[in-house]
Amino acid sequence: MVDGAVVIERNFEFDGDAGTRVELFVVEDSTAPGGYAYRFQYYNPGDNEAILRYDNAHDSAVGPHHRHHNGEVTGIEFTDLETHLARFRREVHRLNEQR
Repeated sequence: MVDGAVVIERNFEFDGDAGTRVELFVVEDSTAPGGYAYRFQYYNPGDNEAILRYDNAHDSAVGPHHRHHNGEVTGIEFTDLETHLARFRREVHRLNEQR
């Protein structure tokens, strides 16, 4: 592990018809919970407001790994980066289908 090494940095349109987009950013950080500092965000078209965000930007009453949705912040389990990212992707697909 090399602290500061960028593991994932992707920004892309998710649904062209809806205009939604996804931003994924992960860096190695031996001091961060899980060994990575990360944020995964699914955005609304045009208003730059997150529909869904996973991050570990700060420790809080809900734990070190957070899920932000509809103004609510909840703690989420983190086992490894791949599993966490797969969970986020599944949730983005589900939320997009509901739009």
